[in-house]
Amino acid sequence: MLSFSKIKSYLRLQRAIKLIKSSGLFVREWYLSNNPDIVQAKVDPLLHFLRYGGQEGRDPGPAFSSAWYLGQYTDVRAAGMNPLLHFLISGKEEGRLRQPAHAAQVVDQVISPQEFDAQWYLNVYPDVARAGVDPFQHYILAGKSEGRLGRPPTFDIKKGGVKLEPARDTVLVVSHEASRSGAPILSLNLIQNLQKKYNVVSIIIDGGTIENNFCEDSTFVVGPITPGWTPAIAGFVIDQLVEIHQFRFAIVNSIASCAILPALARRFIPTVSLIHEFSAYIRPRSIFLEVILWANEIVFSAGLTHENAISEYPELEAHHCHVIPQGRCVLPLADKDSISQENEAARILSALRPKNLSKNALLVIGVGSVNLRKGVDLFIDCAAKIIQLSHNLNIRFVWIGKGYNPEQDLGYSVYLADQIHRMGLQKNIIFLEETSNIEAAYKAADILLISSRLDPLPNVGIDAMAHGLPLVCFKNTTGIADILISNNLEDECVAPYLDTARMAEKVLAFARSKSFSLLVGEKLKQAAAREFDMNDYVNRLEQISHDARDNILQEQADFSEIVRSCLVRMDYFVPPSMTLSPEEAIRYYVRAWASGIQRRKLFPGFHPGIFAEQHGVNRPGEDPLAAYLREGQPSGPWLHQIITPDEIALPLPSSVRIALHIHVYYSDLVPGIMAQLNGNHVRPDLFISVPSQTVYDVVSGELHNYQGLVVEIKVTPNRGRDIGPFLSAFGQTFVGDYDIVGHLHTKKTVEVQDAAVGMTWHSFIMENMLGGKNRMADIILGRMAADSSIGMVFPDEPHIVGWEKNLPKAESIADQLDLGALPLYFSFPVGTMFWTRVDAILPIINLELTWDDYPDEPLPYDGTMLHALERLFPLTATKRGYTNMLTNVRGVTR
Repeated sequence: MLSFSKIKSYLRLQRAIKLIKSSGLFVREWYLSNNPDIVQAKVDPLLHFLRYGGQEGRDPGPAFSSAWYLGQYTDVRAAGMNPLLHFLISGKEEGRLRQPAHAAQVVDQVISPQEFDAQWYLNVYPDVARAGVDPFQHYILAGKSEGRLGRPPTFDIKKGGVKLEPARDTVLVVSHEASRSGAPILSLNLIQNLQKKYNVVSIIIDGGTIENNFCEDSTFVVGPITPGWTPAIAGFVIDQLVEIHQFRFAIVNSIASCAILPALARRFIPTVSLIHEFSAYIRPRSIFLEVILWANEIVFSAGLTHENAISEYPELEAHHCHVIPQGRCVLPLADKDSISQENEAARILSALRPKNLSKNALLVIGVGSVNLRKGVDLFIDCAAKIIQLSHNLNIRFVWIGKGYNPEQDLGYSVYLADQIHRMGLQKNIIFLEETSNIEAAYKAADILLISSRLDPLPNVGIDAMAHGLPLVCFKNTTGIADILISNNLEDECVAPYLDTARMAEKVLAFARSKSFSLLVGEKLKQAAAREFDMNDYVNRLEQISHDARDNILQEQADFSEIVRSCLVRMDYFVPPSMTLSPEEAIRYYVRAWASGIQRRKLFPGFHPGIFAEQHGVNRPGEDPLAAYLREGQPSGPWLHQIITPDEIALPLPSSVRIALHIHVYYSDLVPGIMAQLNGNHVRPDLFISVPSQTVYDVVSGELHNYQGLVVEIKVTPNRGRDIGPFLSAFGQTFVGDYDIVGHLHTKKTVEVQDAAVGMTWHSFIMENMLGGKNRMADIILGRMAADSSIGMVFPDEPHIVGWEKNLPKAESIADQLDLGALPLYFSFPVGTMFWTRVDAILPIINLELTWDDYPDEPLPYDGTMLHALERLFPLTATKRGYTNMLTNVRGVTR
């Protein structure tokens, strides 16, 4: 039995966590950035600070000095207490300071109330308003270090060079910057084409050299926006714009602009997001899913980027996306003066082909910023191989683009310079800064080398094809390769993935035959005309935008229907990591179901997916919950009866035989489990499985005071995770001796980097299955004893979790269980913890799985027969005629 002191210790820790979180003095990001060893250790920063960091003198944030506090107040150090916890519990009332007086004054002097707009801060950060804390104090103690702004950002809404036409609709184009690079140039070309039919408002988040071009070609221009661009700031900007304009649709170009998507969605502005990036290099990973969640329509510029996204995020496979190569862009002139352009052309030509260079010399160019993704090192390696194989050919290699600076750039340039030196290529390879007249470079060059490792659909490739300039690239690195392959140009222009030797051979084929170069160049020009038509590209985006408008009207109607129902359960729907108002939560819910990303249930007991699958909706794109409400909330398998702590625990007849199996892998979680079990009156017979003698020794010490019967603690093979021991070690015992059995295990979800996620999940399940003070075990078992039709009871999981990668294995096992066709949507114990009538899962136990049937460790996060079994337990119970019930504890979610 867990000792009283350990129970008190556990409860004290929970209270301490809550107290410190509510103070605002612990700043998670600040603590991690100032303590990189904590990041490396992958431990929860708040728990580390509580247990070790405070006494070690580590500061929890900029507004509290642990080392100073311990040095100033030696009684706190002597007591071994966490300094911040002492300050919050008693030190503040005793008049103790949280840091030296002059440090506190510095904070207050840096940010004066005159420089802070409290009402704006509360409006743009509703989580602060709901917390009821002083906004100014929140800002100085936590908000500023979290990247929040103290007052509205500065930005201009400028009149552009295109006159407003009142009879026309207005559209919005968002560009992450106004630099002379791929995505901003595409944004500018979109604006130029759209303004033929619409008033165009453009937002440029960061500045750049082509800001004036945006102004000339837009009706209004917003930006650049300073300081930093965040979803909250984006919402503020959109609020200002919708007061002036009613947008027909918005086109948001590149993932770098994605912070604006939630703001547009919450105002029901139809939005098309253009994705040019590979998901492989988008970090943090959550950004990519956020784009899919909030944009009404997604357009990938290349099939390769779409395939990469699905490989990284399998849930996208069912999400409808468009793959449309962008049109060829017209490059903005840096200087419209024709003489200046001629001078720049002469300068670049002189640099590419100096007077001392033979007229017959072959010029091979690479174009782009000097970075690893562009593969400049591969360009150099290919050049070395070409020179080695070329014999007497005179070949010059030039890379055009910003960023080559071996005197200062120690990250990449210095290694490129060393590579060139060690290969003896100093006379063969030169670097030129980017030019405003890249057209002159195309005309002077003989071959373009696209050496990129990952480059979705570079403008340089499109332009080279349009010029008929022979080019060579790597397969599986760029959408240009896909275009070349589909146009039967793979043999001539596409080398195997990062194979510089084969790339060199293809370059030499062009070098040795002028007629071959001209023939391939003509084919490239024709392919470019077919594939990269800007008018066609814009027309297709326009049609997609109109479709998005139809969908957004349905979402708006569904949103209003759900708001009127007042069914949202904020404590259940909103995960601990988010802060949303009820209306924000419902908008999030509707968008999640429309996009298929991060779907959740809005309240316990109703499964929208089951309703959509087994009842259906009335119109395409209708939200299943909204359809359910419009239908008058009909009964059906989409509704589950919910067991809550509000119920009275029914007495358990002595004839009902109850067991509880606990698989213990992480022994440190056992005290908490036992504390919650002991909060109930029921004392099931315990069956414990452990993976080693070491864990056995720890667990046996924790259980000696248990007032029920500990039938067995068994060391089992480390196979089958928790399901293996449940079925193969004890399954037949349960069949012979028990009516109801519970199954729990020590869940941490170590596959997820954030340890708090695992802790939250474990707490969610334990509160629902055992409950402690809520006596959920008593209530659940009382219901099951009184109602023999109940087969299984498990938590009502707020996430919508389906088959994922597990369907093939599930179908194979389902055939053995004679379950028939498996449904698309269903409820199951996510995490594999439940109470069940033994007879309800008898067919699974009777599979008589052996230890060799389970997969070897280490296991993947998903896709094993264990994950399949997890989903088949409740379906087996249903097949045997039982009803499954769910549990819900108010205020507990994940």
